[in-house]
Amino acid sequence: MKNIKTKLGQAEFRNPVLGASGCTGYAYELESYTDLSRYGAVTLKTVTYTPRHGNHPERIAEVPAGIISSIGLQNPGPDVFFDDTMPKVIDALDRDQIIVSVAGDTIEEYVELCCRTSQRYGEKIAALEINAACPNVRFGVGYFSRDPQAAFDLIETVKSAVSLPVFFKFNTNFENYLEVASAIDEAGVDALYTSNTPLGLKINIRTRRPAIGNVVGPICGPAIRPIGMLRVWNLYQKVKMPIIASGGVYTWEDALEYMLAGAAAVGVGSAQFVQPDVVKHIVDGLERYMERESLDSLTSLVGAAHR
Repeated sequence: MKNIKTKLGQAEFRNPVLGASGCTGYAYELESYTDLSRYGAVTLKTVTYTPRHGNHPERIAEVPAGIISSIGLQNPGPDVFFDDTMPKVIDALDRDQIIVSVAGDTIEEYVELCCRTSQRYGEKIAALEINAACPNVRFGVGYFSRDPQAAFDLIETVKSAVSLPVFFKFNTNFENYLEVASAIDEAGVDALYTSNTPLGLKINIRTRRPAIGNVVGPICGPAIRPIGMLRVWNLYQKVKMPIIASGGVYTWEDALEYMLAGAAAVGVGSAQFVQPDVVKHIVDGLERYMERESLDSLTSLVGAAHR
């Protein structure tokens, strides 16, 4: 049996193909459509400090080779998440597959959410994800993706408050993303999760209005994969921490290309809307590739294109 495990800081996963936050929901919704055991892990839909209704509809619009989305972190808040949602998640996934994503407007809100998660479910999850990437909210998360010191302070404070592995998801749309990434690396995060979703606009020619209620939204899908690839290539040359890449991963070849550029793992998002069992096919494809190439693990391929 080939070893397809991947290690991200202090966390180890059965394979490097992860279900991305938001697009994978809470995982248990997909039980009837795919084999959840084939996911390396699932980053759950982000929970925020208080409930959020999200952005005005419409929230999703198709564009060439992708979609524009504008959800706005809609979620019922921590009380419902901890009491009602997490028991269903734990029934559907193994401990090593569960990554809880949290977001807040201030460092204090992030820390409180992380501490509550750790106290309630610390022994039943693999890691925490600090979501500082979403561009569809008015306050909070975008700030921590564009200010190096703010990112450092957030990670350092969270890391001092919890013992769980911590991933940091940040937005690479800002020109200083490499400077921010260096601060994240210095703060000692276990892995950096990239969000390579440039903003876009679509006009509905029938209504003559923007197709998205929020007017603009991040573009997801194959159209942005070359952008994501360049971001990962540059990040790999800049930081030492493991990188989780996302942006247009639809096939095993896409996942492998990201790994060759420097990613230790990949997040699969919008592809699941088209093919709910796509993660299984990606993992199967990587395993077949390992057999053909007589590889014992995928670790040696991480960043291999740089060499």
